[in-house]
Amino acid sequence: PQPLRAFVSGNKTREYSDEKFVYTEFRMDIPVPSYLFALVVGNLKEKVVGHRTSVITEPENIEFAAKELEDMDLMLEQLETYINFPYVWGYYKVVILPPSFPIGGMENPLLTFASPSIIVGDKSNVGVAIHEMAHSWTGNLVTNRNWQSFWLNEGFTMFLERAGARQYMGEEYVPIDVVAAYSELQADIKQFGENDTFSSLTPQYDGRSPDDAFSTVPYEKGYHYLKYIESIIGVEDFKGIIQNWIANNAYKSVVADDFKAHLKSEFFKRQGPKGLLKFYTKLNWNTWVYEPGEPPVRALVESEQIIDAKKLAQEYLDLKGEASPENYNRFRNFFVRAQAITINYFLENKQNLTLELVKRFEADFSDLLTNIRQCELINRFLRLCIVTKYTERYDLLVKYMGSIGRMRYVTPVFVELKENDMLDFAWEIYRQHESFYHPIARKTFQTVLNS
Repeated sequence: PQPLRAFVSGNKTREYSDEKFVYTEFRMDIPVPSYLFALVVGNLKEKVVGHRTSVITEPENIEFAAKELEDMDLMLEQLETYINFPYVWGYYKVVILPPSFPIGGMENPLLTFASPSIIVGDKSNVGVAIHEMAHSWTGNLVTNRNWQSFWLNEGFTMFLERAGARQYMGEEYVPIDVVAAYSELQADIKQFGENDTFSSLTPQYDGRSPDDAFSTVPYEKGYHYLKYIESIIGVEDFKGIIQNWIANNAYKSVVADDFKAHLKSEFFKRQGPKGLLKFYTKLNWNTWVYEPGEPPVRALVESEQIIDAKKLAQEYLDLKGEASPENYNRFRNFFVRAQAITINYFLENKQNLTLELVKRFEADFSDLLTNIRQCELINRFLRLCIVTKYTERYDLLVKYMGSIGRMRYVTPVFVELKENDMLDFAWEIYRQHESFYHPIARKTFQTVLNS
């Protein structure tokens, strides 16, 4: 009905209207699994940002969102060049959904769903856009056959995302993102329990829903395994192996053993039978793919900004809130993910945190830490407030928890409340915002609070 608009995960072929209705027809010629079919209807406006990319959201937000995502054509071209396989879908569209959307993005072909948390105003969270674009190859063209092989979607897509981010955001960004994400991986594994197969690349559901296993494990543990294989084979050879994997398996559904066979074939071509035997000895497939817990080998990454982010945190800890460190404003020049590393360092040293320190840190960077749009920082800052019983910020905490439903940014706060003997307060917050949260998020938050 007028004035609503409809968009579908397909190419628009025709649109016409009468006094009451707008009629829109779409066509999808490429076979996709059912989970990639998407439909959105609402008071929506579309703005073209490139010759094959556009943004869709409410009219009052469209200019802000389009500015944030104005470089999508460049991102798409960079991925296409790296993968050496064309983007076959036609137009690439992102629709910015309401804030209750429970995940960062969903890679529906031609109609990516995205959380408004990626629209910050400084392009600091556009990595999500690169990630969802990369799914156009790993996930949408080469698709996991079952949810036990989900890492073939997400681990590969993280690998491609960071290859794209290295070009778009610069060489130093990627190691910072990897280090910040590893802390999130460790938190998820701790939440599951190190012996639970949900911390494995091959989760065993045993009657549990695949939604219950949703975490950074297939993303980050999968990424670290691919980086480990790359370290054995070499960067350029592994790039060729990834390119061939996509070219050989496009329009197919695959499982982990298919990738194992692909590795065997590719390495045999490159190194012969002796080299293949040596490679298989190092591959450590069963441990990486089937065993729970942290990655057996962590990708070695470092940068000056990572070192300085941790150094600055230690300087604050040493001063105990009595003063700010010398040249503390360098924090403002860090990537947002490096700023997150600074706050993570505080959270990893909770025994040394004081209320005075947190208040000092807030006084120095209040505009960054209390900005509800910048979920990367405010969710971590609020956890500092919980640890140190900074009660004057509890109103902000309650407000924040009802402003965004993305599980990545809400679940850690509920976990922190529970771990600091504030379970009643956590339930109070949950019940206040329960109707706002998506059903998938509700189930996750209830599991956290009931465990």
